[in-house]
Amino acid sequence: MVLNGGLPWPGTNAGTPAAAVTPPVLSLTPVQGKPADYLNQLADRVAELPAEHDEGAYQYTKTWGWWLHTAADVPGGAANAAVPTITETWIDKRDSGRRLSTYGDPIFPDPKQEQAARDAGLVAGKKIDDDRYGAGKFPDAGQTWQGIEPFSHNPDQLAGQLKQVNWEGGMIIFGVSDMLHYAERSGPVDPKLRAAALRVLADTPGLKVSTATTWKGRHVVAVTQEKTWHGSTERNSIFFTPDTAYPVGSEEALFGNARQLNVRVPATLAVTETIERRPVTTVQERP
Repeated sequence: MVLNGGLPWPGTNAGTPAAAVTPPVLSLTPVQGKPADYLNQLADRVAELPAEHDEGAYQYTKTWGWWLHTAADVPGGAANAAVPTITETWIDKRDSGRRLSTYGDPIFPDPKQEQAARDAGLVAGKKIDDDRYGAGKFPDAGQTWQGIEPFSHNPDQLAGQLKQVNWEGGMIIFGVSDMLHYAERSGPVDPKLRAAALRVLADTPGLKVSTATTWKGRHVVAVTQEKTWHGSTERNSIFFTPDTAYPVGSEEALFGNARQLNVRVPATLAVTETIERRPVTTVQERP
């Protein structure tokens, strides 16, 4: 059985009882050598890239992803649901533009709990949200980053700027990814800033670096941080293009103890992937 985005559903095998499952986690292949050396070498190559031309009034981005939402207090244990979503944004330098979200069919790790998940409000009722925003009104406009930019191309100074922001879960990979996504809202990101971001990651102890193939078939470099709690390991990865070091996706996966999620591990908790990024001239235009 194939779900939204081409994700296979594990299902049952040879009469094995069904288990509450999510689409499978990605396979990460560790790079050869030290992760820091790999990131610094990638930074060297990226720093020499020519700057891209800033063309078009709007920066268009198309992303695909889903996030596992959980309701704990339901009959039969925790109920889970995720809704694959394609989000298209058009943003200009004034932080105005358009956001169009198209929702696919829900994923229920345990199909028997579909009604419980719906009753708990884990599934949005709309199929499409289409919103327009005036100057300075675009959601997640990055007000925190506005008070910090311009971003330094010096890795040590950039690391200091990143420390001024509380990243999700305290993980620097999220800070770097969020900063670069903010920087590209209004156009191409300077290659020297992308290189500096890689060097910040290279200087961070405990990071793992791998190669992977995403759900859409793109080859990426995965930079990963893990945190373990009571036998449960959460693996968080940010994906970069191997030639330009643009952030193009993320995955949150769970190993070991499933906690209270009532799913089989390893389990995917959240995924995102950038499908398209291009300058355009209007909020109706698509590449």
